Amino acid sequence: MKSAPLLCLCLGAVLAGPAFAMYRCEAADGTISFQDKRCPEGSKEQTLGATAPPPLVSGPDDGQRAQQIRRNQEASTRALRKTQLESTLLPAARSALASHRQACEQELSALRAQREGTSGRFPGQRQTLDESLAAAQARCDRQGRELADRVETLRSECSALQCTAR
Repeated sequence: MKSAPLLCLCLGAVLAGPAFAMYRCEAADGTISFQDKRCPEGSKEQTLGATAPPPLVSGPDDGQRAQQIRRNQEASTRALRKTQLESTLLPAARSALASHRQACEQELSALRAQREGTSGRFPGQRQTLDESLAAAQARCDRQGRELADRVETLRSECSALQCTAR
């Protein structure tokens, strides 16, 4: 039983070894031989086992084919990016910008209404609301610029790829 792992190891090594071809040769007189070289002329030859794979580069036009494959891959990548921009990325960025603007306007309106409601009663509270309003305005402006820049970047990329959605 201890020899079973050794047998498996040897069998694996044989199967994982290099592929080579064996030839079955049948001479004119009917004798059959097996060899690792091609059969002599006048013999019937049968290839057994694997043969060598064809060379990866077989001629001068292979470089041109490789370039064409590369160009096709690049065109496919550009087409995929164009589709992503048109269908998902640009609409999502525009929607995010519009949602941000709407949320900021609501927040700023609420702060302005609070500030107007406290006029004259609590001077410290009005100052706090003024500071909150200024901070909210600055934050909204900064985030709005970032989102608008993102939309513009995507729009420029889309334009370069000749998208239909601008």
